[in-house]
Order: sequence, then structure tokens, then C-alpha cells
Amino acid sequence: MRHVLVRARAGIPPGGVEDLTSDDGTPLDRDSLVAAGQALSWRSTFTCGSLTAIPLDGATALITGPGGTDPEPRQDPEPWQDPESWHDRFARGLAHRMAGELTIASVTAGLLGEAVSRELGEDASLLGSAIEGLAGLLTDLDGARAPGEIADLIVSDTVRTHVALLGRSARQRISARRRGDYTVHTVRSVSGDLARPDLEKARTRVGMPWPTGARNGVGADLGLARWRTVMQARSHQMWCRLEGENALVTDLWLRNAQEPTE
Repeated sequence: MRHVLVRARAGIPPGGVEDLTSDDGTPLDRDSLVAAGQALSWRSTFTCGSLTAIPLDGATALITGPGGTDPEPRQDPEPWQDPESWHDRFARGLAHRMAGELTIASVTAGLLGEAVSRELGEDASLLGSAIEGLAGLLTDLDGARAPGEIADLIVSDTVRTHVALLGRSARQRISARRRGDYTVHTVRSVSGDLARPDLEKARTRVGMPWPTGARNGVGADLGLARWRTVMQARSHQMWCRLEGENALVTDLWLRNAQEPTE
């Protein structure tokens, strides 16, 4: 089992794999960089193939996965010690999605602890939304939807997340382009009244379970974060960056559906 530290070069969540490097400068494969970048973008543990990335702070992630030079590797590891077995069991399907929603609820509880000035009624509303999000898994299984419909929903929730973070005055544009095995959906929102530091703060919140407004504390909408486990299971990616002085840009790298083979 190997363990590698990956850092964002600028000390802030990355906007792409080019913003990442290993802690000691050793070149890393793209899968390792993607896993680390996604963990930092979502601010949550992220699995990519046989690799798992754990965010340690806003700019550093720990990669665990096969490799290394263990002198006496176990011939028959226990299921919980075998990363392939662990990934196969939990990285896809309803069980993993439910675990993701419970993680969201846990993070929400932490955020509520920070929002000590909020009214109790708002707290109850947020917890109610968490319950609805978990219950929705039983009626809104992604496997029952066409890939194109899932993509539309992910893009729509990204748009809503931008609105929650920047306000309804933001001007938005949505575009899509093919890049190899992916279709890259780009949501670009231009704010007319937020300063660069506020936009940077918003950028770090795009993948958070409860979008946090630049001024108004915890929001009441899961937004894009409800798709994290789905995107992980389907090998999608989410990257967020700033353009110019006033544009928040989120790129959704959604893997194209494979053509059926005869």
C-alpha cells in the first residue's frame, strides 16, 4: 500500500490537474492527480479506480492505493485491507450513495454548529432538507435515468449552486464541448457586486454539501453536492476556477455513455 501527499501549487483548491504536484516533487500519474484534485474540490474523500484521496486541508490530500515496497505483503488480505475489494463493494450503488448522504448530514451538523447566530427555525429547516435528501435516494435512483438526463440534472444543480453562492444578480452562461471520453459542461457565472476575495471564497464552497453564501451563512439547498457520489461512481470530475476579476467557472467532466457492443 502506498501513501502519497499531493499539494495544490497555489495553496488553494485546484482548478485542474496542472495545479497539483506531489509533496516531494516526484511526478505522479494522472489518476493520482485527479483523485487528489477531486478530494480537494469536494472537500471530501474521493475514490478514483483503486486510489482513494483524503483531503487533509484545503490544499493538501493524502493518496492511498496499491503500490509501494512492503517487504512481506499478505497473500490473503482481509476484505477490509484489500483496496480493490473495498472499492468494488462500496464505490458504486445505493449503499455508497446513502453513505454519501449521511456524510453530508454529518458535515451539515458541523456547519450548523458554526452558525450559532441562526434562528432555531432555520436549523430545523436545514435538518429537514437533509432528511428529504436521504429519503429521495429511494425514489430517485440514478440507475433508472438516462445518462443525458443525469447530466442535465447535474448541470442544473450546478447553476443553482452558483446562484446560492453569488446571488441571483449573477449573469450565467452554460456551454458544452466534447473532450475525448468526456463531455465538458461549463457553467460560467459573472458577478457584478462581489470582490475577488468573496469570489475565491465562493469557489471553495461549490462542492460543499450546503452552499454557503458570501454574506448570508449556511444555505438551505444541497445543490451540486448531492451528486458527488454519483459522479465518483461514474468517474466524472468537477473542477472550479475563477476567470478575470468577476467570473466563477465550474467545469463538469461527465464521461460519455459507452456504446453498446454487439
